[in-house]
Amino acid sequence: MAFAKTLRQVTVILLAAGLALSMGSGGLLSTAAAGSRDNEPHVLVGLAKTKSVSLGFSQDYRLAAGQTTHQIPPQSSVRLESRRGKISVTVSSAASVTFEAQLDSPVLISPSYESSTAYFTIRDQGNTSTGFPGQEFRGSAVIFEDQGTLTVANLVGLEEYLWSVVSSEMPCSWPKQALKAQAVVSRTYAVYTGAITDTADATNIDAIRIWANESHQVYRGKTNEDPRAVEACMETKGQILTYQGMPVAAYFHADSAGMTESVRFVWGGDIPYLAAVEEIPHESHHSQWEVAFDLEILNQKLSGVLPGSRIDMISGCQPGDSGRWFCVDIKAGNRTANVRATQFRYLLELKSTWFSIFRKGGGRDTIGQLNPGHEIYVDNGTSVQPVPLKQCIMLNSGGKRNTLGGAWVIAPGQPGPATFVFQGRGYGHGVGLSQWGAKAMAERGDDYKQILTHYYPLTHIEAWW
Repeated sequence: MAFAKTLRQVTVILLAAGLALSMGSGGLLSTAAAGSRDNEPHVLVGLAKTKSVSLGFSQDYRLAAGQTTHQIPPQSSVRLESRRGKISVTVSSAASVTFEAQLDSPVLISPSYESSTAYFTIRDQGNTSTGFPGQEFRGSAVIFEDQGTLTVANLVGLEEYLWSVVSSEMPCSWPKQALKAQAVVSRTYAVYTGAITDTADATNIDAIRIWANESHQVYRGKTNEDPRAVEACMETKGQILTYQGMPVAAYFHADSAGMTESVRFVWGGDIPYLAAVEEIPHESHHSQWEVAFDLEILNQKLSGVLPGSRIDMISGCQPGDSGRWFCVDIKAGNRTANVRATQFRYLLELKSTWFSIFRKGGGRDTIGQLNPGHEIYVDNGTSVQPVPLKQCIMLNSGGKRNTLGGAWVIAPGQPGPATFVFQGRGYGHGVGLSQWGAKAMAERGDDYKQILTHYYPLTHIEAWW
């Protein structure tokens, strides 16, 4: 089956099944894309949005836009600016201008011949504060003009893209089997998002379905390629995770701190291979964390949820299998807002949605809500054992049983400013691969296939090219 046709069918089936792709819809893989499944595919990676950008080149490159072409010799500089719906292009060499034109979007700048040493450098990004100045990228630069803004993208081989992604997403000093697991996961994620494209499709800005930042996968180009990560990618070349023959939504995060979460308690939906799984014990700097907010700062951060209100209490609700909250209630006077825990985490920049909440100070009772997935330590007479709160039952004087974990008074009022304290575990959304958990499994002696089978049950590893 042609590789291009395979990816088109994948996307149609995923959409029919109700599984949203990470980026928006748009043109799929062109039928011109390199024929068979044995050919390595390419991805179009969004790098930055800016008013202008300057590029440098390691060898001869070729500029193309519509019917216009121009050869760019090595060591030349190309400056591109958005100007009245066009892309203004200026090519300079040795302090003299060699080419100037106002071109239609997009502008494609590609190596004149294939070479492992070919790369372009982003020298300057105008007024953009987030970008890649000084960084080098393999493949081609594609520049789009969109309503007064330039979108800078990189058309690059998927495997070469992964060299940088794995180097950027996981410490390369970690065990190779963890790096190989990350390589398969990142490759699968790129395929699942519909990021596969070719030169023909790269002329459409909608072909950018994956960006080089934390919202998708961190990608820093040739500048950040570690030999151990490259080796891990090469040893798993073309391998992706599938479920019933289709690429899976291979989400990953930094640390689950003991247990991942089912996708239905994070974004909703029911995907069998994104179920909650327990991890082998391990420690990281994300295992436990605490952050406190003065009430005034908290009111500012949550002003979009309850405008003009003074927050009285915050409580998690609908805990998932691990205890991570699915939603959060925010109470201010007689008003209550219910928000998704993922949105709440974003607003407060918390490490995860797995936390307990305490309100203290302000002369009021200190009230806390313990997360049902967290543990207390019980002395049974011979040893002290951790027990999840959701398994704890307390008996009151009347013999009634109450599950510990609701809101309860833990101390009388305290002086000082009112403060909300969040005590949590883990880092990230908690779905799919836990990178620190993968490291722990690799250190135990598990290989990358065992790691992937653990975090994505019911899936298979297939070589797609």
